[in-house]
Amino acid sequence: MDAVLLLQRTVTAVGYEGSGDYFLDVRGNPRRRREREVAPYLFAGIQLLHRRLFDRAPGRVFSLVRLFDRAEAAGRLRAIVHDGEWYHVGTPEGLAMTRERLSSHRVAR
Repeated sequence: MDAVLLLQRTVTAVGYEGSGDYFLDVRGNPRRRREREVAPYLFAGIQLLHRRLFDRAPGRVFSLVRLFDRAEAAGRLRAIVHDGEWYHVGTPEGLAMTRERLSSHRVAR
């Protein structure tokens, strides 16, 4: 395989309100959602990439999604689903929800 992505279920992602990124087939192979689809998994930002994936990189600056798509088209993309808590901190709202959630789990000393 060329790439392994860490995915998170959208319903358990604290602070996430997007349309998701990926579907998983019955064998666990990921497929990136198309326009107007809502996918049950989001890309959690962690990946393992084989160096050959960069052999035909489109330039010095590009989106890794292009490489993920190439690996998917070649049947060389896999995913692991994270079962624990995951926090979306890419928006002010997500960051506020994360802070609230984490502060409610603090243990008094």
